[in-house]
Amino acid sequence: MRRLPSFNDFSPEIIKDLRRPLEILDQLAPDREAVVAAWDAAFFGSAGNKRASTNIPATLSSLGLMSRQPLGLTEAGKHILAAPDAIEAARRLARHVVDTRNGIAIIDAVRSLNTRGETLSKESLKRELGLIGIEKLSNATTDHTTLLNWMVQGGLFTRQGKSSPVPNEAVMKAALGISGSERSGFAELTLAQQIFVQVLRRLAEGNGGAELAAKQVIDECLRDHRSRFDEDQIRAKVVKPLADAGWIRIPENPTSAGRGGKSGQIKPSAKLMSISIEAILPDFDQIVPADLRAKIDLPREEVRRLLESKETYEKGLGLELLALKMILDIGLEPRAFRLRSRDTAHAEVDLTAEGKNLLFSRWNFQCKCIASKVSLGDVAKEVGLAIYSKAHVVAVVTTSDFSGEAIAYAREVTATTHLQFLLVTGAVVRSYLEKGPSVLLDHVAANASSVMLQKRGQPVAPEAIDD
Repeated sequence: MRRLPSFNDFSPEIIKDLRRPLEILDQLAPDREAVVAAWDAAFFGSAGNKRASTNIPATLSSLGLMSRQPLGLTEAGKHILAAPDAIEAARRLARHVVDTRNGIAIIDAVRSLNTRGETLSKESLKRELGLIGIEKLSNATTDHTTLLNWMVQGGLFTRQGKSSPVPNEAVMKAALGISGSERSGFAELTLAQQIFVQVLRRLAEGNGGAELAAKQVIDECLRDHRSRFDEDQIRAKVVKPLADAGWIRIPENPTSAGRGGKSGQIKPSAKLMSISIEAILPDFDQIVPADLRAKIDLPREEVRRLLESKETYEKGLGLELLALKMILDIGLEPRAFRLRSRDTAHAEVDLTAEGKNLLFSRWNFQCKCIASKVSLGDVAKEVGLAIYSKAHVVAVVTTSDFSGEAIAYAREVTATTHLQFLLVTGAVVRSYLEKGPSVLLDHVAANASSVMLQKRGQPVAPEAIDD
């Protein structure tokens, strides 16, 4: 489970200088009553505020800055206390939370919201964190916004008035060992590429960043992660793209380049060597392909432009992004691509998603970018796939419309089997891209009501059997 630490009103507005509560603890521990009284005097005007006895120690424990038995600072707490000023203390806190408590999720979530041009709020940040795997954020919590405010105090983000915070690349690089753009660039790599640069970086640590035989790196990747690599395509799909993106360098000396896939020398770039090695751990939970992850935050207006493009590649990319955005806006999690648009001349995409609202559900999505209406045959094909994959919902999305036969067939299947259909027409798609998720959610809710009526004729209990 990926969670954020609890902050319990432990905000920069109240605490101001993170070193102060740590200093009090360091000076007065293990006398708990004296520590609490000093916290109460420093932050709550000696009002006997229970936050001095509950919230502050709970937060420091959640952050891993305080030990309770015996009462005192941890090594992480001592490191932050030793900061020369309040700003550096906040930066050290940010680094500690990023390294040990999923703090990088805040940076990724803010970047995604900024990229899409969405206003950052308590609710939008919470929703974005949920989409990238942070769990157990209650509706009332301010843990995520408080952590962001500490990052703002440390200068990792700048904020003008009420505008959304913008990452300060230089400060983020200095504080975390990786800037926001570098973090984004690494996240866009395929899993095989991520594994390759991590292995290369680790090996380079032992030789001062000098050249290495490509075979040494490739052999280790294949030894530990063979299923992640297409051995015949490593140079074309891994080495060359990494060199083009500036993560590695391939020496220009033709005598060292070699001809085979494993031959020649490679060298980590200065960019790769400058990043904290903890920041380049491969994301083994990748589901969305790297080329889509790089564009998943495109505004809906741009997705509509892609769908309306005369270029087949752009049309297919728009279709894939449409499917992903719909899945996320409905509150589902993408699980697997069954068929990508590039495999269907950029006219169709199939993928599976899952939801856990009240009960588990599996959804098969088919999205079609065609001028003609979706036929009965297109819809019927999905029934067999749904039965095979044990799906509960078949969602068919089109930029055009459905034939009368296709609609009638979907209703018949819904009324007589456990399956249910969600048909999304081109008119709904265009309205969704123009007005936002509420259009799609209203359509899904109306469809659910319709499905319930269609299934009313199904037996809800087995009939009694006469003796």
